[in-house]
Amino acid sequence: MLASTLPAFHHWLLGGNRVRGAAIVLFGFPELPTALAGGVAGYLNEYHDDGAGLWTAFSPQLIHSIAANPALRILLGVPEPCPQCPATSSCGLRKVISSIARRGHAVLEGPLAVEASAEKNDIFRAALGVIPEDGPLFHLALRPELFSDRALHSIIGDTFLEWEATRGFADTV
Repeated sequence: MLASTLPAFHHWLLGGNRVRGAAIVLFGFPELPTALAGGVAGYLNEYHDDGAGLWTAFSPQLIHSIAANPALRILLGVPEPCPQCPATSSCGLRKVISSIARRGHAVLEGPLAVEASAEKNDIFRAALGVIPEDGPLFHLALRPELFSDRALHSIIGDTFLEWEATRGFADTV
């Protein structure tokens, strides 16, 4: 599911208060296939029992709208913008993305999402194409030209589910 409206954001936000989880960050160079984030979220809503159907992909326009609205930033617990930066600057957008990722069950994409998640351990990172040399490590790297766009959803979703199960198992040992 791709959230591109404020009602979709509110649905995710209110549902997310009950269930927390990891998030996924997608990076693609030169760009990600169209609808990949929404496809991954839809796949996980179907196959991730612990997700409670709350997996949501956030459009860049929606993230920008959230950053521009002080009430929505407060709902997410986003810190106030830096005095030198507007709320919709790269710095402000990273803060919104970081807060969304912290709540979990979110599929985020792009370089700002990679930067915002660099210090977080509960973020699954998948790269398609060239992997950035600096920044965080990626759990999965794929050459998208070798797969159909439809297959990428399940490959990323299944690899995330394996990562999450293994991560949970390691925490219990």
